[in-house]
Amino acid sequence: MWCSPPGFIQEFIEDNPFSLFPQQLSTERPDRVTANLMEGRIAILAEGSPTALIAPVSFFAFYQSPDDYHGRWIISSFLRTIRMMSFLIAFTLPAIYIATIAFHPAILPLELAHTIKKSLENVPFPAIVEAMLLELIFEVLREAGVRLPSRVGQTIGIVGGLVIGDAIVRAGLVSYTMIIVVSLTAISSFLVPSHEMSSAVRILRFPMMIAAALFGYIGIAFGLLFLTIHLCKLETFGTPYFAPLAPFRLGDMKDVFIRFPIWTFHQRPYDSQAQKLKQQNDSRSWKRRE
Repeated sequence: MWCSPPGFIQEFIEDNPFSLFPQQLSTERPDRVTANLMEGRIAILAEGSPTALIAPVSFFAFYQSPDDYHGRWIISSFLRTIRMMSFLIAFTLPAIYIATIAFHPAILPLELAHTIKKSLENVPFPAIVEAMLLELIFEVLREAGVRLPSRVGQTIGIVGGLVIGDAIVRAGLVSYTMIIVVSLTAISSFLVPSHEMSSAVRILRFPMMIAAALFGYIGIAFGLLFLTIHLCKLETFGTPYFAPLAPFRLGDMKDVFIRFPIWTFHQRPYDSQAQKLKQQNDSRSWKRRE
């Protein structure tokens, strides 16, 4: 009997098939599935596949890692904040660099402006061509590393990046500054716990770079505006994708940008559409009875 993989099911049941963002969370970890079931969500399983689809989910669920709940909540909150910052860095840093070099070099400190100008003296291409060339090279190396065996793939990714990066700089095709910008962008995209969201962020940087090359900071501002509007309008199984920010619910902010202690989670998230929102009583009430 032929069974559909979860990827097939996901495309049939998603509300917005033409959106770049994933609308169901795929995972192979039983603890993550259990945690989402406890919050009132559903898990879709397919025979013969180790992957489960979790729905409905919000945008912020893709930046929550199961390891956040296995350690101290302060440390987990710090790491989650870094992940959320990496989302902005991963698709805006090349665009900001291109807009600064092409339209707004006056905002740079004088010493930094001289350093960047010196690195660009022998480069015959504009910043947008440099960024596109390097980004495509990194994507090729990333894909080659995935297809090859694990040990060989890691070696190809590291050695290939070092050798090719040094060679194209010596050849005068790109500058050292662009190497730093693209490297930071690639590292930031690796911080996303979800592969589907990481792929979406990697694709987003290309239209942002084009907008920055055409209109500078104004293009970046409009790109961010359109992205925010899209995220606010997006829904998955009738649940707002950008909840609990849009619509704003203060009670559900305990597990978004930072993770509050587990004993403060008295109610399930409203976006899970659970039949019973109450999750637990005050588990630390025993301290008041002493």
